[in-house]
Formats: sequence, structure tokens, C-alpha cells
Amino acid sequence: MSLLVLEDFFPFHTRIFYRQVSSAVTRVYETRYGLKPYEWRTMVILGPDGEFTANEIVTKSSMDKVSVSRAITALKARKWILSKANKADGRSRLLRLSSAGKAVYDDLAPLMLEVERKLLSVYSEEEVAELRRLMAKLANQDSAKFIV
Repeated sequence: MSLLVLEDFFPFHTRIFYRQVSSAVTRVYETRYGLKPYEWRTMVILGPDGEFTANEIVTKSSMDKVSVSRAITALKARKWILSKANKADGRSRLLRLSSAGKAVYDDLAPLMLEVERKLLSVYSEEEVAELRRLMAKLANQDSAKFIV
């Protein structure tokens, strides 16, 4: 029988890594604007010039539909996103940042990039490239093959 040692268990390390990164970035947008993580992710996807449907945001973000729906509702209430009919598909709506939403994005984006720079500052450029490569390799695997 194999012994599972928490400190050697990869999922445990990813949880610690996630918590550290998430805490660093969340502190910025929560403190300045009271944003929830799913709201900020939605704003980043829409970016300064993006225009997407809710389903496209779900796909791009890997968030679930409920989180995206909550983000859209909250951001609309703050008048940070606008929506219009999607001419290509009469059932969906195209979403984009309003001028007020762009101002929030423009304020936060450089701060978030600075947080990223500080988080990665312990690595060389080569190590950052390798970290990104390894993370992409893991993310691109079919999760079904992990089921026991």
C-alpha cells in the first residue's frame, strides 16, 4: 500500500500556489473596487476592446455559467458593461465594457501586471518560460484520463 504524504502530494502544492497567487491579485481589485474574482475575470476578457457573448466568456474563462451570469448582472448594475443584441444570433447579447468599465480596467490592469511581475520575480526569464510551458501542458490534458 502506498502512503500518501500531504507535503509531497502535487494537488496540495497546486492549492498552496493557487491560494498565494489568488490572494495577491484579489487584494488589488477587491480593495480598490470591491470586485469579486469572477467579475474581474469577466472584465479582463472583455478588456478595453472586447465584445463577447456570455457563452464566449464562459469558454474563454473556464468559469461556469452561473459565475459568468452573476458577473454580468453585477457589472451591469455598476454600469461597467453594456450589452446589445447579437445580430448573428438573435438569442444572445454582445457584451463590452462601458467607458466607466474601461476606466476601471485601465486603472487595474497595470497594477495586476505589477503583481504578476512581483510574483514571478523569484524566477529567471527561462524559468518563467518553463513554468508557463509546464502549466500549459498540464492544462491541455484531458481531465477524464485522471479519473480512477
